[in-house]
Amino acid sequence: MKERIRKEMLGKLRDLPSRERLRMENELTKAVCSSREWKASKTIGVTWSNFPEIDTHKIIVKGLEEGKRMVVPYSGKDRVMTFHEYLPDTAMLRSKFGIMEPADKSNPVPPQEIDLLLVPGLAFSETGYRIGFGGGYYDRYLASYDGQTLSMLFPFQLFKDPDWEIEAFDVPVQKLLTAVF
Repeated sequence: MKERIRKEMLGKLRDLPSRERLRMENELTKAVCSSREWKASKTIGVTWSNFPEIDTHKIIVKGLEEGKRMVVPYSGKDRVMTFHEYLPDTAMLRSKFGIMEPADKSNPVPPQEIDLLLVPGLAFSETGYRIGFGGGYYDRYLASYDGQTLSMLFPFQLFKDPDWEIEAFDVPVQKLLTAVF
């Protein structure tokens, strides 16, 4: 079931007309950066997005411009994810999953220092449960993370009555920001 939904959502994300995508991404960037959670946060965790994901690069730049500490994930061994500070001169390398990650993994930022985590996903229930990309990294990380969580999504990624199984280890995202079609 989850694999079918992943495939369907990836197809819809890839097929989204670029003009619509850009408009909705700009709307979501503004919504995130004007949210109460963003304003109250000093350190923000965010994935370095790859197409067809919702673009996070403008959010990273905006955070740096506002003097926020931006941290990006590294997908380590045994499906353990750590976050590392990102600055404009941070060297990034493509992982085995095709994700851009920090080259230097020597100074992970402890979860309790991250105020807000922008959680990626492909499909979301109205109660914040999500289908991610299949690695389980975020679910493991969220199990011991106590800060604020927020996800950005396009309207077709929101499911009113999801037909996927919510599993014991699934942790819902606290706030969903959905673009308007």
